[in-house]
Amino acid sequence: MSSSFKTIVVSVGNELLNGRTANTNAQWLCGQVYSLGGEVRRILTVPDDLAAIEEALREALERKPAWIVMTGGLGPTYDDVTLQGVAAALGVPLVEDNRAREMIVRRLKEMKEAGRLDDATLTPERAKMARLPEGSSPLSNPAGTAPGALVRSGDSWVVCLPGVPAEMKAVFLEHVAPRMAVGRLSTMTVEVEVWGQPEASMAPLLKELAEKYQSTYVKSHPKGFEGRSRVLVQLTGRGRVGVDEVMAAKGELLEYLNSKGAEYKVLENPDSG
Repeated sequence: MSSSFKTIVVSVGNELLNGRTANTNAQWLCGQVYSLGGEVRRILTVPDDLAAIEEALREALERKPAWIVMTGGLGPTYDDVTLQGVAAALGVPLVEDNRAREMIVRRLKEMKEAGRLDDATLTPERAKMARLPEGSSPLSNPAGTAPGALVRSGDSWVVCLPGVPAEMKAVFLEHVAPRMAVGRLSTMTVEVEVWGQPEASMAPLLKELAEKYQSTYVKSHPKGFEGRSRVLVQLTGRGRVGVDEVMAAKGELLEYLNSKGAEYKVLENPDSG
């Protein structure tokens, strides 16, 4: 394994400190970071309190890790103040990000069309989720509405992820893992298990991906019936070019599946070397 990169995880949520919710997000993130060639040196858990969040991030930044991964507090309610705390710690204002706003509007529309939401109106509470620390890049959320955020501070990347486990995992796998993996992995296999999309309907896209990313092995395996099909799509690449191509191909595949409102699960198997 190549030399590891240092990571600090900051978990935000009163429920984590009063014993009502186990911190499974931190456990999952530790496993992911380790598999990507890094090591988590500290896990900080703080309440939904602006001053506590700001203090935790300042403390983490003083240690100059490569990554600080924060989870929780990105939602529309009054006590979701993680991004406000991050902005305070970085000494920058919160600003409305047009890209984040578009992500939220698109996801609300998709969720309404899929029958998961009755009203897709961009209320002030929902618009609040598009206010990010100045200089941040929004990270689309394929499993929910709240975008994540990524910002550079000195030697550290600070990434803010939703607290809902399914959303946290989706944003991490789609946006953070590829960045952590660059230059560190010798082999990467991504498996995407898809429900409700027959193999034949995905065949043109898979062919296109195979032709476009020639260092990536693209293979599909039907596992169910056409009415409620289950298809396993495998993307495998070796070497830096192969790993980069796998991540790019995965992005296009997930974009296609999101556009179809498909149900899917992503599993990544990195091999550091």
